[in-house]
Amino acid sequence: MSRIKPVSQPSSTVAPSFAAMQRNLGMVPNLYATLAHSPVLFNGFLAFADALGKGRLTTTQRELLALAIGQSNECQYCLSAHTLLASKAGLSVDAIKSARQGNAESPLDNALLQLATALVHQRGVLTDEQLVNVRHAGVDDELMLEVLGQVVVNTLTNYGNHLAATEIDFPIVPLRP
Repeated sequence: MSRIKPVSQPSSTVAPSFAAMQRNLGMVPNLYATLAHSPVLFNGFLAFADALGKGRLTTTQRELLALAIGQSNECQYCLSAHTLLASKAGLSVDAIKSARQGNAESPLDNALLQLATALVHQRGVLTDEQLVNVRHAGVDDELMLEVLGQVVVNTLTNYGNHLAATEIDFPIVPLRP
């Protein structure tokens, strides 16, 4: 049972985004309707996520990261949503399962996931050796900071779902793969 219910009537500053989601997704996900209780948080989150979407990370890489971060933060809502989105982005069942464990096939994607999960588990405090390993895999400073941005945006949604106990409105996946 949700602890913070989704808004049913969005504020005027949120309504245009709700209309766009309804058009594009056929629904307004409960997470977004819950975050909309705070229009400043909702709009700031969307702006940040939109900016990250224009970075160097591909859609597939962002989905891999969302899965790894969601698993690290034990967010069943985000795992359910991003399993569906990752599948629609062309990721296989095995790639999705691996991402949830913090692993990927390509050395670059694997390094991105290792970086993201280390940032989550170590609260941003990485060793010099970890950074050297990430750099050796081809992650430059720009990508490293973009991954940090993805950790922030995904952790916001993970924690928001934990706080609100958001009702999952995607095909539910188990928390443990």
